[in-house]
Amino acid sequence: MTRGSKHLRRWSTWSALVLAFVVAGCTGGTAPPSDGGTGDVTVQFNILGYSPNTPKLYQKAIDDFEAANPGIKVVLSNGSWDSAHEKILSWINTGDSPDITVLGPKWLPELIDLDGLQPFDSYLSAGFTDNFSPSLMEPLTVDGKIYSIPEALSTRMMYYRTDLFEAAGITSPPKTWAEFVTALKAAQTPPDVYGIAIQGAGDESVWNYTYFMLGAGGYFTNEAGDWAINQPANVEALQYEVDLVSKDKVSPPDPTAVDQDTVQALFTSGKAATYFGPPWTLPSIDAAIKDKVAIAPYPTKDGSPAPLYIQDSFVLFKNAKHPAEATKFLEFWSQDKYQVEFNTVESLIPVTTSAGADPAFADNASLQAFVAAIPDARSYPLKIGWETVNVELRNAIQAALLGQKTPQQALDDAQAAIDAKAP
Repeated sequence: MTRGSKHLRRWSTWSALVLAFVVAGCTGGTAPPSDGGTGDVTVQFNILGYSPNTPKLYQKAIDDFEAANPGIKVVLSNGSWDSAHEKILSWINTGDSPDITVLGPKWLPELIDLDGLQPFDSYLSAGFTDNFSPSLMEPLTVDGKIYSIPEALSTRMMYYRTDLFEAAGITSPPKTWAEFVTALKAAQTPPDVYGIAIQGAGDESVWNYTYFMLGAGGYFTNEAGDWAINQPANVEALQYEVDLVSKDKVSPPDPTAVDQDTVQALFTSGKAATYFGPPWTLPSIDAAIKDKVAIAPYPTKDGSPAPLYIQDSFVLFKNAKHPAEATKFLEFWSQDKYQVEFNTVESLIPVTTSAGADPAFADNASLQAFVAAIPDARSYPLKIGWETVNVELRNAIQAALLGQKTPQQALDDAQAAIDAKAP
């Protein structure tokens, strides 16, 4: 997830602030107040900010929660993504945790295995999770129990230059891989403008490959749930990505020197005809080309949409002192008026279905394309060993792009390394 360099979104010019806010609230969830019924409790609620605006947006909801629900104080802390994993582990180790924190769901299996979390089920209002797409809730539900609630989301789509496509006689966005190569060759004028920029450096290089992997019908695991990154569809996807650079020559020739910021900048500055990426790219597009950019599903092998999503989520600590009241504030925060403003300001996509239907998104064709992709979208599997898979897969992608190994060899070697490190 690329935010704070490792999670949902990258903010290179902002260091996470640690702020605290105190607010009042009411009894939470469907369970009785966890202080025995006095209503005089203090909830500890930790977030991980995406910009300097994040704590301010939460504060607005807290102020309203206080006015409507006197009796519970909520202390809001805003931590750093870079140190979040270590901090969460220390909270579990000492037993001195907040009630709820935001995290990257890739840590969820580890934290459940450490017995550091508890499910939300006992505290959620009836029907609350119905407002989240099953595609978002499914990986956060373990053994039938809701261990996490979506907090922030980006789906990934294709940005494309309508003027360059139309000048090349292409009147609609390509849907299949074959159509995509044809369109890129026709639309580009290298070295000034390439069809696409393939990324081979940095954390997001795995997501850049995942677009093609999902598009080939592949995945990180097999039907049994075991890591299987060298399955045939994945090899085919990596071969296609390599061919875009070396055979079709529709990308700059050295993708292993290109990171996510560079890929995005090449498109937003007008030096690439297409770009696969998240919604927060929209505000950064140069004014000269902004009205010449459209959004569509990225092409796949057979033309069937296979969107990727990345999300962050809330978890409830096992040692939470006031789980019901903390969950009540989470539900309060999930109302449309807060979700619409939060996602508009942070250039994200709402995690709730009702907020995604708000005119702020429904009446904006570009944003609605990202929203419409949610039901069919998939993310990486929440499975112990993901960090190893991420590293080994990134190494395989780079080796293939550099021509050091064939895609089959690269993924076979990565699979062997993953198997050797499996617990």
